[in-house]
Amino acid sequence: RLKLKYKIEWFKETGEKKQIQFSIMKDNVVLMLDTSGEGLHKRGYRANSNAAPLRETLAAAIVSISRFRNGETLLDPFCGSGTIGIEAALYATRTAPNLNRSFLAETWSMIDKKIWVEERSRAIENIKDTDSKIICSDIEPNAVSLTFSNAKKAGVSKLINAEVKDVRNLTQSFEKGLIICNPPYGERLMEMKEAEKLYSEMGRVFKQFQNTRYYILTSHENFENQFGKKADKNRKLYNGMIKCYLFQYFKTI
Repeated sequence: RLKLKYKIEWFKETGEKKQIQFSIMKDNVVLMLDTSGEGLHKRGYRANSNAAPLRETLAAAIVSISRFRNGETLLDPFCGSGTIGIEAALYATRTAPNLNRSFLAETWSMIDKKIWVEERSRAIENIKDTDSKIICSDIEPNAVSLTFSNAKKAGVSKLINAEVKDVRNLTQSFEKGLIICNPPYGERLMEMKEAEKLYSEMGRVFKQFQNTRYYILTSHENFENQFGKKADKNRKLYNGMIKCYLFQYFKTI
């Protein structure tokens, strides 16, 4: 069709890159131009990550669902590479999550370069201070180092306190707040038994926290039985290709 239209036999791969995506459902075809390039979950701050990273966009969604309020303390006792804490810091300060990355459409001549400059300036003007505190901890020292490194890349290191600590040794250091975490899933049989034991310990520790909401993401369908408490709400989500459940405990306050 292109050959007939433009009367040429060969199309040189020069000029601006425009990636075309499409979907077909019941004979309805939708053509789309990809304006982003790399996926929007790639914020640009996580050059380093642990073996099973939580997608940045999913972490941001969970923070939003939790209604993280100004002045509250957020605790993530399985911080991994710090994704939940970093996304919470961006959310609390109203910092545009992709502020420090570029987009494919920035190279397109059809869009005035001034628009990108203006929108970035507007996003910077929207950033505000926050009285919230964010505490990240993990039993693995390497995870805590990753959290510090990635928080620095994201420009939110001043808002995040990270430390090496076993979840079993957690104590409440704030009057009111919330816990958001993504504990180990335990995909294999022996790992599953260890994970279930961990969930039981989490239930014992978390119930000691007063005026605290919990949002726990795991692929374990029977998490509530191990945790020892039925969730106020349960959402099915996907972390990449892994089906997960967000167990929400918000009626504790």
